[in-house]
Amino acid sequence: MKCPTCNVEMNLLVAGIYECPSCKKILKENDGSAQEQKEKKVSEGIFLDGEYFHNNVSLNKDYEIAESGIIINKTPNRLFGVLICHSPLIKDEKYVRISWWKSLQHAGMFKIYNRDVLNNTIHALEKIDNSFDDLWNWTGKYRKSEPKTKEDLEKEKNLDILKYRIIENKTCPKCQKTMEKMKAHYECSHCGEIVILEGYNQPIFNIDPKDLDLRFQSDFPINYYLPVSGITVKWLMGEWKSIVVIYAKDAPNKKWLRFYWWARDLSKFMKYGRREMGENTQMGWKAQRGMASPNIYDKKLIGPLIDALNKISNEVKL
Repeated sequence: MKCPTCNVEMNLLVAGIYECPSCKKILKENDGSAQEQKEKKVSEGIFLDGEYFHNNVSLNKDYEIAESGIIINKTPNRLFGVLICHSPLIKDEKYVRISWWKSLQHAGMFKIYNRDVLNNTIHALEKIDNSFDDLWNWTGKYRKSEPKTKEDLEKEKNLDILKYRIIENKTCPKCQKTMEKMKAHYECSHCGEIVILEGYNQPIFNIDPKDLDLRFQSDFPINYYLPVSGITVKWLMGEWKSIVVIYAKDAPNKKWLRFYWWARDLSKFMKYGRREMGENTQMGWKAQRGMASPNIYDKKLIGPLIDALNKISNEVKL
């Protein structure tokens, strides 16, 4: 009898009971067909109950509950999938979790809480899939040479208008009412929106995910690796999410796709202001804790990932 997961011959423990020497899975002889059906379901990318992930990989119910999920790729040592999750305390606040596991342990994640960010992620992956070959060699056009659509031009115009109104009239970019000037930021007493002032009259404010142009760029706060090109799917003053093709400096021919999620703490800057903290104070981005290594090395996985995200999008309410 062969293990349906590892495809190796299983050892007989007692009559009718077998153990896989590789993954240590134990099966009854008459469980084979049921297990094969389960593995077939996994390989076909069909929705699995969330309990599958809690029982088979490290997903702690104390921190998050998986409702359902789709496995995109599964090997004896690795598992890559997309899950619909919620916190143990608030069941109605759901999110999408793109997850990587290695040897059943957490190896990477990318969480999506907003439908517009989910849509941006799907569109960004589609553009990346069309702009790179199977070895992640660039075949597309960068921001400067990529033709702008009418929608892109409209988004740029709207952002320029928002910046102008902030600088000239202290107009809130969210509710359009007048904001109050603080040490290093404007604050709206009507809706709570905050605009950071960086440099000389350079307002930094949250950009609605729908207003991102999803064009390729290469200016990312990436450490250790170098970017080829990527797309920003979410940009807030304190949070930045992008999908980027990268490579190591000492191995430029080896490229892969990585999901990035940065955060920055602006509380001290807002409290003390640039003058007290120093004119050269940098509001640096840091990798979100728990991200680990959300990498895709095989470009052929992009298509199944897009399909899974589309299925998830139709299923979940964000």
